[in-house]
Amino acid sequence: MNDMVVHRLIYSVCFLALNYLVFLLLKRSAKKTQRKNGIRLSRYYAIRKALRIIFIGVAVVGLILIWGLSFRHIWVSVSSAVAVIAIAFFAVWSLIGNILAGIIIFFASPFRIEDEIEVMPDAIKGEVIAINTFYTVIREADAHLIHVPNSLFFQKYIRVKARSKTAGAASPGSI
Repeated sequence: MNDMVVHRLIYSVCFLALNYLVFLLLKRSAKKTQRKNGIRLSRYYAIRKALRIIFIGVAVVGLILIWGLSFRHIWVSVSSAVAVIAIAFFAVWSLIGNILAGIIIFFASPFRIEDEIEVMPDAIKGEVIAINTFYTVIREADAHLIHVPNSLFFQKYIRVKARSKTAGAASPGSI
């Protein structure tokens, strides 16, 4: 390693140690103030969290300055990474939402296979013939199949028109 890298490493370690020491001193001072003035513990934790975020930010900026990195290049890299993460979350959100909705429909059973349902106000009516991971299949009166995303059932009103007698529903006179 050349001398410049060694010097930057030493500066970085010293800067991080000093930064951490100041953080510990301020944290201790905040704890003493909390005890002395009877400030609620939740406020102390909020102050400690704010101090931690500030000192992490100071550490990152200090290391960028020590190593001579360009803020412009870092900004382009960070904004690109954030954009990719945002697009990935947006793309996956629908899938995760449908999977979770399918699991909730499976366990909560707001309707079952062979039930006649109506999704309001979209006027989707028919018999439930399958509840899958991502969607529920409904057969309309004219035998057309509609594949409804499971997440839609948590955004709309659902009317269960009739329970199937073959699904084990008791008749009114048998109770």
